[in-house]
Amino acid sequence: MCLLLGPVGAFALDAGVTPPPAEVARSAPEWLPPGLFTRPLWVLETWQWLGLAVLLAGAWVLGQLGEALVLRLGSRAAGLTKSGWDDELLAAGRGTMRHVLGATVAAAGARFLMLPPAGQGAVDLGARSIIIVAAALFLLRFFTRAARFLEQKVARSPEGTDVARVRGLRTQLSILRRVVEVAVVLVAASLLLLQFEAVRNVGVSLLASAGIAGLVIGLAAQKSISTLLAGIQLSITQPIRIGDTVIVENEWGWVEEITLTYVVVKVWDLRRLVIPITHFLEKPFQNWSKVSPDILGTAELFVDFRTHVPSMRAELQRILAEESQGLWDGRAQGLQVTELSERTMKLRALVSASDAGKAFELRCLVREKLVAYLQAQPHGLPLLRAEASHLPLPDT
Repeated sequence: MCLLLGPVGAFALDAGVTPPPAEVARSAPEWLPPGLFTRPLWVLETWQWLGLAVLLAGAWVLGQLGEALVLRLGSRAAGLTKSGWDDELLAAGRGTMRHVLGATVAAAGARFLMLPPAGQGAVDLGARSIIIVAAALFLLRFFTRAARFLEQKVARSPEGTDVARVRGLRTQLSILRRVVEVAVVLVAASLLLLQFEAVRNVGVSLLASAGIAGLVIGLAAQKSISTLLAGIQLSITQPIRIGDTVIVENEWGWVEEITLTYVVVKVWDLRRLVIPITHFLEKPFQNWSKVSPDILGTAELFVDFRTHVPSMRAELQRILAEESQGLWDGRAQGLQVTELSERTMKLRALVSASDAGKAFELRCLVREKLVAYLQAQPHGLPLLRAEASHLPLPDT
């Protein structure tokens, strides 16, 4: 028992003698019954187990109350400012602050229980671990909410009409957030593991052989590191952005998600292509909305030689003006004869739309309406011509 009674136990450990019973009695609450000084489990006495349970319950209650008080005061202070960052900071701290406050109260209150070094060390280890995890969770929440706040702020600003700028910002924030998430998780995991002596010894051993270990790890992780660097490079150069219309691997779709290692392309039929991020830095692809989402589209028709082209051109103008269903943006339209064959001529209708999706629908609409117009014309659709002649039969 000489090792378990705070200062008295420390004196006994240093002097190599057992403290007198009177000193042991003074080191513990004198009003407790003798039965609470037994050790039913581990190195703690019964009264210390009871005190620890009460302490943890009280720490949990104080953590809840402390967080509520801080959030209430912080909300009032945030209401006096025009910036939205303080609101995001408070929202990120909701739920994590109580754990930090509770762990701090528990670690401080455990000193009054006169726990032995092993018991106090376990309490401190648990408190530090909770604080590290809560701090990491707070940072992850804050960066996520901050990225969303910046996107919404730019979208509401006058610059929000610049679609390319908004897409570029979304891409940069998405990749930056993922880099921060990886860094926070790695740092938090390192701090958690470095609390243990065995892990610290392993770390020292690795540092001692840093040359060989670094070479082996570098060679093994070369592909992964290059992929991560490619993700960072893509966020800076921005050959693609979230929401861009692309043609990659002979598939047409939209960039739905960009991570540090791969890109998700949503195809028109709702399939998803998962493509390594290095593909967009090493191989050519089409980006239809790199500069602007505005795009031109064509609809081609084969008609008879007797078709009146000016009337077809007027019909196209009427369709775009009256029946385009808001798909035509009014920038460009035209109808031209682009090719002739021995039987037909090919007309190309040129239209414009604000994005690739609307351009596809507008092309289909124009093609359908022009075919219906040709069907109503006497000489619109292509005809196969044949000439019959009556030749005299040869004499037999």
